[in-house]
Amino acid sequence: MTTDEIERHITRVIEGLNTVETQRHAAKGYTFPADKWHATRRKKYFAIDCGTSGAFLCNASDGELFNIKAYGRPDKNKKQKADIGNITTVDPKELHARRYNYLNRRAE
Repeated sequence: MTTDEIERHITRVIEGLNTVETQRHAAKGYTFPADKWHATRRKKYFAIDCGTSGAFLCNASDGELFNIKAYGRPDKNKKQKADIGNITTVDPKELHARRYNYLNRRAE
């Protein structure tokens, strides 16, 4: 898989995450703007962040998704537990639900 293909999938996922974030924000009746999801290219990974907080890392070579352990390091142990998946097949709603509760198997 090429980096360009991964970037296209990341764009799709980011758009979906922003939609889910906006919908959940409106459902709770908040009047301030929702945080925006965005991706940043790093050496080995794409960092997928919400506002100023890190959320996930996507391996730039194969598209595997990981939770963040600390300071932008992938938690590969959580990957095995949560089985987040690959950027090409992940559902943005499911990914959003696993931001904090990585063992959550269902989208809210």
